[in-house]
Amino acid sequence: MTSPVVNQAILDTSIYIDNFRSGKYQNELLDLKFVVRASAVVLAELGRGVVSKPSREFVESLAKNLQIVAPEESDWLASGELAAQLARRHGFDINKLRALHFDVLIALTARRIGAYLITSNRNEFEKIRAIKPFKVIYWT
Repeated sequence: MTSPVVNQAILDTSIYIDNFRSGKYQNELLDLKFVVRASAVVLAELGRGVVSKPSREFVESLAKNLQIVAPEESDWLASGELAAQLARRHGFDINKLRALHFDVLIALTARRIGAYLITSNRNEFEKIRAIKPFKVIYWT
């Protein structure tokens, strides 16, 4: 008998922030049928925005309780090429490209491990996905 395949998911920074601030995705998170992995890039983005003890404790709790997945060398190399393609295709300036680079790394990491990326940031991730397909679920 083969064991069932368990789908993995990485939650994007947008999901954590919206839920932390307002509980917006509380029901969706409780009903989630995925094994959630924490992206090291998402943890870095969340850490950058820490402004209070509760938010710091929240980020620490994610890092402690979830398996962390990080971009590998191949993801970093591919991310530079993909970011350059996005800049050419959409005319992004250097500041926009710098911000988008983290999203590229998150998407490439999810793609490499075969995980779904769950995000509310449809606009940015659709641009990435048009060049490098990956599994995504958009929450509104």
